[in-house]
Amino acid sequence: MSDFQIENGELVEYTGKGGDVVIPDSVTSIGDRAFYDCHRLTSISIPDSVTSIGKEAFSNCSSPTSISIPDSVTSIGEEAFSGCSRLTSISVPDAVTSIEAPAFTECENLQDFTCPSSFAKQLQTILPQTKTLIILHIPDISDISAKFRPGAAVGFAEDNRDCTDENGKAYVKYIKANAAKLAGLAIEHPALFYLMLREKLIFAKDLDAFTKAVQDSGNTELVAAILDYANSGVSEKDKAKVQQKKETFDTNVTNFLFDAEQIEQISGKTFAVTGRLKTFANRNELQACLEACGATLTERLSRDVNYLITNTPDSGTAKNREAESLGISRITEAQFNEMVGRKV
Repeated sequence: MSDFQIENGELVEYTGKGGDVVIPDSVTSIGDRAFYDCHRLTSISIPDSVTSIGKEAFSNCSSPTSISIPDSVTSIGEEAFSGCSRLTSISVPDAVTSIEAPAFTECENLQDFTCPSSFAKQLQTILPQTKTLIILHIPDISDISAKFRPGAAVGFAEDNRDCTDENGKAYVKYIKANAAKLAGLAIEHPALFYLMLREKLIFAKDLDAFTKAVQDSGNTELVAAILDYANSGVSEKDKAKVQQKKETFDTNVTNFLFDAEQIEQISGKTFAVTGRLKTFANRNELQACLEACGATLTERLSRDVNYLITNTPDSGTAKNREAESLGISRITEAQFNEMVGRKV
């Protein structure tokens, strides 16, 4: 008797005893709860014929540590892998266009997650709530929230990705702006540490604290590398530039009265503006404020723009309609000031 109940290509139910399971090539979809509560399932091989994984398909399969999803799959159902408590890594292929949240809830040991950039905004609902870092492998950092960016930076370094293309430059910009905060992670994950040294992403003002953290770790190899970098990696010219930028930043913090602790969430983001400003003297002042926060102001709308600042977000102006068609978030000037903690 077969361990699989298959109807019109859908694997409706698995009735076997578990162990290492190979799904037949005749299966085109894995139905809802097909492997539900199969605690004895130790590994699963999904064939390239499968295009969808249903709701709670592998829910409470507590033994597998990794599951390989083939490139043929295009959709993953709600709680498809919920309760897979030993699952440490999972890779969602580029062909997937739909993941119903929360697909990976209660996967408390998940450490490594790969998915297309299109799901970056859904990470909060897709991924489990864990106290440990989840290393993310996502090509584009722009839509990844501040909470998940450290893990994405580690993933970027571990993948040894190109630092010179558009996505690579965005990652490098984020890592450079947050080098001091990422010091602990860099020591735990040497790929990030050596990326920071190779691309000279550690500011001279952060070197002492960074060096002390490395020395405290007791890793002699990393200590030698950071001391070499400190002695030769940063030129006097670079140090002068860093000091000038720091002074400019400090001045801007004072002038614009925003909260330096809150600006990380807009660092690396691109803004556009339309209409008359109320709390800034002009657009040049807004641009200076954005640059002080590590953000950019652009004239033209495109899919690279993250926010359109408009004091009439619900009006039917051409700019608002264009922003809506491009999927750009529209915020008021007051909302922007709240984002950066700017006191007006």
